[in-house]
Amino acid sequence: MSLHAVIPQYWSETIPEPLPPSPFELIANPGPTRARYINRHPRTFRHSRIPLPFISRLLGWTPPDTPSAAFYRLYELLVLDINIQFRNELEYFCTSHPDWSVSSIPDPADFGDPLRYAVLAVLTQLMCDAFNRRIALGLPRDAPPIIQDFDEVQARPKVFEQPPDWAPRVKPLEDKVFLPNGKGEVFREDDEENICKRFKSMNIIAQMAHIHFI
Repeated sequence: MSLHAVIPQYWSETIPEPLPPSPFELIANPGPTRARYINRHPRTFRHSRIPLPFISRLLGWTPPDTPSAAFYRLYELLVLDINIQFRNELEYFCTSHPDWSVSSIPDPADFGDPLRYAVLAVLTQLMCDAFNRRIALGLPRDAPPIIQDFDEVQARPKVFEQPPDWAPRVKPLEDKVFLPNGKGEVFREDDEENICKRFKSMNIIAQMAHIHFI
């Protein structure tokens, strides 16, 4: 078996993706994360962050992308309210990797950081909201980029996404947390027009993200 056949298995089965920074760590120091995503070609960041084995570095090999890596990118973009890149990554996860079901996203088991764990759990629900809206409109995740027979695509069975089993088990925070948006604005918990109900159910007050795309 070749090295290139073995190494992807190393990423997908052996070592978990490193967790991203906690929300307030990102908010306090957004520069490195913004620099990673804004005005950068996706190939520079759409890959695993698991350290490369020495032999792979010698060969100049690029690590593959993984569902967890993509999921953690979405988390960083969501927390920092980087809207365009957030929607681009939602679309990438949805349409470029229809084999990556939301329900199969591995459990981060983030018991040491309840806020980060809660945000990650809510993110799985937002992903389902975004993907399922498209599916309900007759756009399955594996729809071709250019649809020549829309009736055929719409006639396909509608397979809706579900959050992973671990997400509903994540408990709401004991103390209410207010997450600012990208402009530093903090919203009142009674501002039903602007805040996210899914976050509110976890005792987090945050602006509703722009999750829908065509």
